[in-house]
Amino acid sequence: MRTLLLLGCLYLSLGLSHAEPATQAPTANTGAKLAQLIIGRDEKVPKTCDVELQLEEKTVAQLQAGDSISLDIPAGTHYLRAKLLAAADCTADDLASGQSVLLEPGETRQYQVMLDNNALFLAPQLKE
Repeated sequence: MRTLLLLGCLYLSLGLSHAEPATQAPTANTGAKLAQLIIGRDEKVPKTCDVELQLEEKTVAQLQAGDSISLDIPAGTHYLRAKLLAAADCTADDLASGQSVLLEPGETRQYQVMLDNNALFLAPQLKE
């Protein structure tokens, strides 16, 4: 009986030592692991239209022709959205596209806002 109790305790302690630690939502004070998100704008997007970038439904930038932005954000899953803003000379206004992005700690991910066949989309870019 003592042997079974000892083996049970040993098994339990081995299981606990391999358990993954509980994770918390990252905050500015915890030293959360960051990832980098780089978003550029393709030359086919009309120059007269600004592109509004949103992260988690909050505007983080407005890209004009030739612009790009680099964001350091906590690793994890984020919702990214690009939208063409209405302007007097912008004929493709109000087009929008969004997607979820999963970023690992230390990862750098690049996207390009593109327009093709009257559809706006975020295209992942390969690192060279």
